[in-house]
Formats: sequence, C-alpha cells, structure tokens
Amino acid sequence: MATLRGAALAAGLLENACAPGSGDPLRLEVIRTLARDLKEELEALAALAEVETGVSRIEAVEGALRAADVANLAACVVPELLEARVPEVAAATYLAVGAVRALEVLIEAGIEDSPECQTSYALKDARGAAWRAQLAARQVGESLGKAG
Repeated sequence: MATLRGAALAAGLLENACAPGSGDPLRLEVIRTLARDLKEELEALAALAEVETGVSRIEAVEGALRAADVANLAACVVPELLEARVPEVAAATYLAVGAVRALEVLIEAGIEDSPECQTSYALKDARGAAWRAQLAARQVGESLGKAG
C-alpha cells in the first residue's frame, strides 16, 4: 500500500538526516535506530497489506500510529540538528503527517462498512494518531519559523 510505503519513506528520510556529524552523536544514533525500526515496521505492514490485496483496518491503524511516531520523533530532533539537515527532517515530518491523514480517511471509510464492535477503538486510535502528527507538524513549523 502506497500510504504505508510513504510513511516508511518518511522514516527513512529521518534516519538519513540523523547521519553522524549532524549533531550530538549519541542522541542522533538513538533517533536513527528508532527511525530505522519504524521504517522496518512500516515496510512490513505495507508488505502485509499487499499480500492481502488491500490494507485492512489493523494495518491501517498500526500504520497510522507508527507514522505519527515518525512525525513526533522528527519534531523532537529538529532542535538537535545542524541547520543543513533541518529541511530533510521537516520533509519527513510532513510526509508522515500526510500518511497519517490518508490512513485516517481509509480507516473511517472502512468503519462505515463494518459491523464489528471494535470499530470505535480503531477510529479513536486513528484520530489520536492524526492529532499527534498534526502537533508534530506545528512544532516543526514553529522551529522553521524561528530558524528563518
């Protein structure tokens, strides 16, 4: 699924932006590792969705939650990076936010057609992920405003 692959791409951008020499080495190595792990999880969800010929609600919710994690992680690292790496992290943030929004739409559309009682939890998770991603985008936007 392209939306999950987009979120994985965002995690990859974040991982690359935290390359050695971009800021505090220990902190950036931790963030690189977390970004790499999120990228692998998102790629696995995308592969699972492709095998099942379409994203299920479980993959969509899990993907939205992980994409929101990517956006939040990116927002947290912006102040730590050298200025040259900030645009790449901003791009990762906004790409992750877009993935969360797209997955939220798919989840809401799938819920309308689903009789299961667990649908309200999926919708709450999707909306929570979207809120967290939007907060991360605002934080990055504020950081870019201060830098510019």
